[in-house]
Amino acid sequence: MTAYTVYLDQVFLGNMVMNYAILWAASKLSRVPVGKTRLAAGAALGAGYAVVALLPGCGLLLTTGFKTAASIIITAATFFPVSLRKFITCLGCFYLTSFVLGRLVFGVIFFLHAGPITSLNGVGVTINQHLWKGILLGLATFWAAVKGFGALQRKGLLENFFKIPVLIRAENKQVKVDALLDTGNQLKDPMTGRPVIVVEYTSLKPLLPVQLHPFFEADGDADIWEILSSLGGCGAASRFCAIPFQSLGKTEGLLLGYRPDEVLLEQNGRQPCAVKAILAIYRKSLFPGGSYQALLGPNLLEEAS
Repeated sequence: MTAYTVYLDQVFLGNMVMNYAILWAASKLSRVPVGKTRLAAGAALGAGYAVVALLPGCGLLLTTGFKTAASIIITAATFFPVSLRKFITCLGCFYLTSFVLGRLVFGVIFFLHAGPITSLNGVGVTINQHLWKGILLGLATFWAAVKGFGALQRKGLLENFFKIPVLIRAENKQVKVDALLDTGNQLKDPMTGRPVIVVEYTSLKPLLPVQLHPFFEADGDADIWEILSSLGGCGAASRFCAIPFQSLGKTEGLLLGYRPDEVLLEQNGRQPCAVKAILAIYRKSLFPGGSYQALLGPNLLEEAS
């Protein structure tokens, strides 16, 4: 049996640097700003887990279940408090950047090695020889890639890949909004099971009864049941319903649902395709700058394809 000497200080420092870079990239990609102190705390938590997992008798910590739990705890410690949708986005970005950066570092390590590797022991020796060069060069490449991706986002060059124009019609009126494809949007109408598109109130206002306007234009969140009661004598009352949702830090909430006559999605210049969807009215702005006015789940794209 081959014996290896492991220096725990090197393990902690290496993991600390890698985790900080991973969490920083996850913050950039998910657009959830986090301070350096929180990033360092999350990175230290992950590095501490890596050290403890290598101690005698702690092999159970290296199982898939414990690794998954550790990643969730590290992500929560870094980004909390955020909504459930944002947390899932942050966790997905954490996994994505972990896999990409890990493969990048190991790729650099073996690229720097000259000569064949003929045994498992040779793999360990190669990693030990080039570990820090691999980490530093890998981090430099990774940082440049994340910065470049962020620059493309800021210039709007990637928007068309995620933007879905949506045409909404009701009672001989129509509005058009730009929806962001959001994999975290799994909302459904509990009565019909139809997927839900979250749309800003200001975009839907031309289609809504005038008695609804004061509820959404007043300060503070409107009471959904009070809104539904106010529609009792309105001919459009049957179009409205309550849509329950859950988010991190809030056990449950309600959005006002709206059933238009028709919802059409436009994709890749093709003929607009009708989908069966409910609209959830969101009082505030979904995105700074107004680049998108709605959030669209992937299940509706599958229906439209």
